[in-house]
Amino acid sequence: MPTTSSGLGSASRDAGEIAAELRREFDVALQQRYGTQAQPDPVLATLFHAFATQIGRLYQEAEYSFPLGVLDDLLAGLGMAPRLAQPAQTVIALTGISQRERLPLDTEFSGVARSGERFAFVPDDSIELAPTELRFAAVYENGRMTTISGARPVKGGAFSMPSTAALSLHASAPPALWIALDADAGHLSGLGLMIDTLPLGGPVARSLELSPWHVLNEAGAVTEPGTLRARRGRGGVMQLRWLDDTLTTRDDDAIARVVDLIGGPYGEQVFIFPPVPEARRWRTVVPRAIAPAIPSLLPPDQAKGLAQPLVWFQVPLAPGTPSVASSVQRIALNAVTASNMEVVAEQLPFDRMGSVVTLEPEGRKGRFLMGVLSVTGERGTAYASDAALDAALGAGRWRYRDRRLDLRPAQDPAGRLDTYAMVRLLYCDGESANGIDPGGIRQIGSPLGNVTAKVANLVPSRGGAAPPEYPPARLRFAELVRTRERVVTAADAEIAVRAFEPRVTRVSVTPITSLAGGQARQGQLVTASVTPGDFADPEAELPRLEAQLARHLQQRSVLGFDISVTVNADG
Repeated sequence: MPTTSSGLGSASRDAGEIAAELRREFDVALQQRYGTQAQPDPVLATLFHAFATQIGRLYQEAEYSFPLGVLDDLLAGLGMAPRLAQPAQTVIALTGISQRERLPLDTEFSGVARSGERFAFVPDDSIELAPTELRFAAVYENGRMTTISGARPVKGGAFSMPSTAALSLHASAPPALWIALDADAGHLSGLGLMIDTLPLGGPVARSLELSPWHVLNEAGAVTEPGTLRARRGRGGVMQLRWLDDTLTTRDDDAIARVVDLIGGPYGEQVFIFPPVPEARRWRTVVPRAIAPAIPSLLPPDQAKGLAQPLVWFQVPLAPGTPSVASSVQRIALNAVTASNMEVVAEQLPFDRMGSVVTLEPEGRKGRFLMGVLSVTGERGTAYASDAALDAALGAGRWRYRDRRLDLRPAQDPAGRLDTYAMVRLLYCDGESANGIDPGGIRQIGSPLGNVTAKVANLVPSRGGAAPPEYPPARLRFAELVRTRERVVTAADAEIAVRAFEPRVTRVSVTPITSLAGGQARQGQLVTASVTPGDFADPEAELPRLEAQLARHLQQRSVLGFDISVTVNADG
């Protein structure tokens, strides 16, 4: 039997070399036993080549695939799962809503790029579509009220033109956003609201995230029960929550169990209201604080539309927030962010012996597998991951590693094996889905009850990127062993950052002390430097990388020890 050298990364003989050695061994054995010389035989040559190919695969599996598979398992066990591709994100808005309806997370929207290629998008969060109209929107700033385009004060009337008027409030009154909506009986429950601000991540966007949102009561007053605060949710979307509520996670979100959508470039612009209790579904006329400015802002025929009770809310911004009126570009209703992800279902047959099926998921360059949503056998039983320890005896198993999906068929009590399995895979197109122009997404893949509803993206898609290229598994494993999955020293932080993001060129760690709850807390400020040219869309990707890196390091820090992260672009 031919032999090869052992050890990870050593060179093994290919099938041709093994076949040639098999032929030589055969010729020697024939000469020694029968005293005759072997003659050329095409059938025998084919047999030797087929046998050599099988032997070569065994050596490759034992010498290369198996050791790397062990390292992959160790990396996963240490909590360093491979970084996935990043989906492109946009903001979609639905119009022509005739009745209230929940928009499911698995609703698929189809968009066409300039090249003519089609891409699929799914909403980052579930909203309630409702027949809601914007009646008034304005910004108070430095003693003046400035209206925002897009409001229609009278139902069926013309859109109001941008205007400004003087308004005398307290000299120390901060900038504020005032909005009035004509809503159905469901009030603001589940409404998705886009506030388009420039620049992305600027002071106005930051202030909208940190400021309280006040739903005004029947008297037009601010109350504690009507106050909401924003928290970042799936895809970076701002989920508004009442002060007496807690943020809950969705148990039915299969995509979130596979992909951690920590943020996106447009998440900060979309706000989703929580369910509104009956006791808080207030409506009021124009609040007294801004009523004197309405005659100067709107013509008489439009101003009368605000005389009826409407749903009013205001957002006081941080004092000193600059250029609020010029930063807020527009407000859109029934809006939510959507990411370039597509669920593909495939039926994979097993052979008669029930052996492992291997799948190469990436069908084209630039398309990436994000994860396995589910694997179901022919009898409807769910397959378990190879890492699951509580699966029943005879349960089907699946394993994804190195662009290969390996399945092991389930076996029933009678010993019968599944003949096929249904696999649901999650894909994204990375950088290819960037740059879909506004209006390029127009098709709803899943039917909605609102048959007249139309969809369109309001902003170009951006932020999609391929997964970073990592060094060999042995090097990544060595880095993880050095830190022992704990970030304590400056060297630990640097190693953890470089293992997480290979495109980081320089890491600096500075000790910091902060005050929280009247007590001093120690921490680290980790500054990671990158080259913008290494990223497909640096303006969108770097803030997301900063959030991902901060979460990764904080999960590995000592209790009571804070880690802040800043990602800087060199050059």
